[in-house]
Amino acid sequence: MKSSSHPGAFHVLDALASCGLRDVVVSPGSRHAPLVIAAEAHAQLRVTIALDERTAGYVALGMGLSNRIPAVVISTSGTAAVNHGPAIAEAHFQRTPLISITADRPVGRRHEGLGQVVRQQHLFQAHALWEGELDETMMSESVLRSQAQQAWNAACCGPVHINIPFEEPLYELREWEDVQDEADLEPAVLPEEMTIPEDLLDHLCTHDPRVLVLLGAHAPDSTWAALSSVISTKVATFVDVFSQVRGEDLDGSAERVLAGLSGVDLEELKPHCIISAGLPPMSKALRKKLASFHADHWHIGSDGEGWDLFGQGVQQWKVPAPEGMMLLLDSLPEYNAFAAGWNVLMDRIHAVEKRVLASFDMPWSDWSAFSALSRALGVSHPLGALHFANSTSARYAQWFPWNAARLHANRGVAGIDGCLSTAVGDARMHPDHEVVLITGDSAWLYDLNGLMVKPMPLNLKVIVINNGGGNIFHWLNGPKEVGMLESHFEVPFLKDAASSAALVGLAYFRANDAAELENVFDAWSNNKAPALLEIQTPGATSSRCFQELQEALGKEMQTG
Repeated sequence: MKSSSHPGAFHVLDALASCGLRDVVVSPGSRHAPLVIAAEAHAQLRVTIALDERTAGYVALGMGLSNRIPAVVISTSGTAAVNHGPAIAEAHFQRTPLISITADRPVGRRHEGLGQVVRQQHLFQAHALWEGELDETMMSESVLRSQAQQAWNAACCGPVHINIPFEEPLYELREWEDVQDEADLEPAVLPEEMTIPEDLLDHLCTHDPRVLVLLGAHAPDSTWAALSSVISTKVATFVDVFSQVRGEDLDGSAERVLAGLSGVDLEELKPHCIISAGLPPMSKALRKKLASFHADHWHIGSDGEGWDLFGQGVQQWKVPAPEGMMLLLDSLPEYNAFAAGWNVLMDRIHAVEKRVLASFDMPWSDWSAFSALSRALGVSHPLGALHFANSTSARYAQWFPWNAARLHANRGVAGIDGCLSTAVGDARMHPDHEVVLITGDSAWLYDLNGLMVKPMPLNLKVIVINNGGGNIFHWLNGPKEVGMLESHFEVPFLKDAASSAALVGLAYFRANDAAELENVFDAWSNNKAPALLEIQTPGATSSRCFQELQEALGKEMQTG
């Protein structure tokens, strides 16, 4: 095989390919040329080119979402390397596989005042599950390959970082003989014995187990689909909309559930034990309400430490969450009065909401737009994945049913950066399934470079809800009171998205009200190439209506 003459490039990428690596994302530069050459020369590797390193990191993150196979993102030296940081942080807390490889100056020349030099060793120490500097001038070929395999093994549950210094010349080629690695992949980590811990079992083996299951966002798993049909009948359950678990008695809106709890005797619905799986819930108010129950807290999962969600301590059962949850359900009685009480509450909440909406004078707003999208998306052709940008988009997503195989938002750190790029990476992995991103105007502008990729996935479509700055700061106490809401916190930078859509080569459609949305939706949806649908909504009206709707729901629950 003709590849880069640098053993640190050829052997690291070849060893990773022998482990299962298939996708590599790179950005323009020079110091990483040996890695770029080696990636392009390798028959098993597919290369995606992104304009900048922050975008590239999130594209690689999106690639690792659905199949849990790490993608590699490669950068040149200097601040370029630092820009992998946001995606690595998100991968750490989201517990998604990702491998960052940063090229560096030679070790002996880092203190000579050369350009594009930062301290790249231990650059991501706080968030990388494994890190190492692989110096080809100091390491044998077998050591380089062994270290690469260690990095791959560590990347199963999150991000790793490999830093590789390169001497010049950077662009020379040579022939390499095929290398047959000895099987050095670590076997899948054996979980703790699949026996429910006694302390947890004590909560389950009672006449009427008062257990509340809290399912947060997590990666798709076929076992979760099997749980969807039975979980609400055997245990009281709250599911995050991004948990991939759906069912008639399962609700993804924390605000809706909180409104329902405001109108009932909490003693009747107070759990003795809360069992969590997946990421923490989006709503701080829900966490505060659950903390007030002072229940024992168990976390199920083998992909990292459990979060102390309620500040009262957490115990962990370190087994794969879907399998552990299935075993837990099998141990519960067929009928659970406590779970039935929660289901009655859910039914009442939905009945009250239907009644409130029927009488609510809802003008054109964010709510109207999301409601219309919920009814329209995935009807004519099913969606492979539906992504939501953070801030208001991810929060409105909780209130509506969505017709897509997978729902996702970057809830690890929950920043608005990288939401578009993550969807691009996901779309690259599933060319036969349509991927749609719903984003706000601020998140759209912030991550516009996410569409500066080659090759561009043709199965991606974008919806921008342009309400003049995101609207999330209307919901918070403080920004409006200090008189700096629009000037410093909710800053409307985007008048319309037409020029930005043209910049990245997207067909552009626009709707300013419900009638226009109905008229243009099919044209946008059926467009054969990537397309952007901008939906303009009034920000202040949207915020007021959303708050009034929640208040009306809570009031109706208390009185009716």
